[in-house]
Amino acid sequence: KQWYQRRVRDPYHFSCQICFKPLDSKIKEKDNTYYCQLCYDTEIQDVCAACKKAIDGRAIKAVDKAWCPEHFVCYACERPLTGEKFMLHEKVPYCQFHYTKLFGVRCFYCDNRSSMQVIKVLNKNYCENHFFCSGCDTLLEEQKSKVIEMDMKPYCRHCYDKFPSDMRRKLLESANAAAKNRKATIKKDKDRKASLKKKKDEKKKADREIVNATQAAS
Repeated sequence: KQWYQRRVRDPYHFSCQICFKPLDSKIKEKDNTYYCQLCYDTEIQDVCAACKKAIDGRAIKAVDKAWCPEHFVCYACERPLTGEKFMLHEKVPYCQFHYTKLFGVRCFYCDNRSSMQVIKVLNKNYCENHFFCSGCDTLLEEQKSKVIEMDMKPYCRHCYDKFPSDMRRKLLESANAAAKNRKATIKKDKDRKASLKKKKDEKKKADREIVNATQAAS
């Protein structure tokens, strides 16, 4: 018989919960369940994504991976990220400074990069605090009004109403034509994907019929 945690245990019943081999002195426990050393290291214990070694103690989990606290660092500067705000790019952690520097979106107004939410309009990016009307400098996000484009610049509805009627009519016609083209492009893309899926399904069906015919012949 074996003693473990001040209790007598029958070796026949005291076994690893994965391989079911009797446990020896190298017992590993997690959540009141017992494992042998090999099964614990390979199946239960977290492995650090950086050093590839089993983590004996606290593990930091991010991006579906586990890390030793001392190895969870910024990929660019190796600054420790434990307890710090970090950003991810292609499932790799970065400190906020280097994420912004390397991958942040550049604001069209201030030309600075930002890791925060940006406003994308007219094929340009703006900081939330820099999306102004080109006519009156009103912050458009706060105004909650429709944004009108002219010469690839954003205008508020108040400034738009000041434009000559002929110009407003041309802008409206241009916007309607652009919307129509977008709808046509979306429909064309959906039709293309549907056609590819149909061909793929037909090929799978043909392959299954070949396999079934081969099996029947044998």
